[in-house]
Amino acid sequence: MVLLLIRGDNYEKIKNALADVDRHAELTIIGKPRIILPEAADEILKHILGEIKKPCKKACLAKIEENAPKAIDRIRKIHPPAHIVVISERYEMYDDLLRDFPRMPPLKGYYKSKNKNKDKKDNVKKNKHLR
Repeated sequence: MVLLLIRGDNYEKIKNALADVDRHAELTIIGKPRIILPEAADEILKHILGEIKKPCKKACLAKIEENAPKAIDRIRKIHPPAHIVVISERYEMYDDLLRDFPRMPPLKGYYKSKNKNKDKKDNVKKNKHLR
């Protein structure tokens, strides 16, 4: 399990990025994403990257089932409308974020794709016809 730090201009872009992670990157989001203070998100990013180009206005954290290399590879391919950073147990703030996660307010208005398994089956059927 890893955490996704999603930074953006507004919550609509963040929710769209989460939907892209769920539907297009096919990563499994665990539970409800949580709101994190933009200043805290910027500090986390500074710690990981050393610098930030632009402070964010809104941010959230989400847990996903997959490991960091898989998540990074899949997220790179989808070009989401918000900045997404994968935080694994490799980073010292991981345990603190995981511990604080339940106390963060949930992100309202985001719902997982209900037809995820159906969509996968449909894609398999479509791909068989292409062969």
